[in-house]
Amino acid sequence: KKMFGEYGLYCNGKIFAVICDNRLFIKMTEAGRKVCPELQEAPPYEGAKNYFLVEDVENRELLTKIVTATYMELPEPKPKKRRKE
Repeated sequence: KKMFGEYGLYCNGKIFAVICDNRLFIKMTEAGRKVCPELQEAPPYEGAKNYFLVEDVENRELLTKIVTATYMELPEPKPKKRRKE
């Protein structure tokens, strides 16, 4: 989804990564750290918390490992509240 001029990456309603300045940032989780301990940490934009910075976006094996581990650890999205009319 387009967000604030950048992009958020979702899977089944969970946001697991953002693309900012043409760089891929994946949310930091303990599971992600275990499967990819070598990944650098950096904030995707000023004032943000650190995310994992994935520089080798062509490495499908790495991406599959980190995205799967991250997705599994993230909480389910909260149901959206319906607006009262």
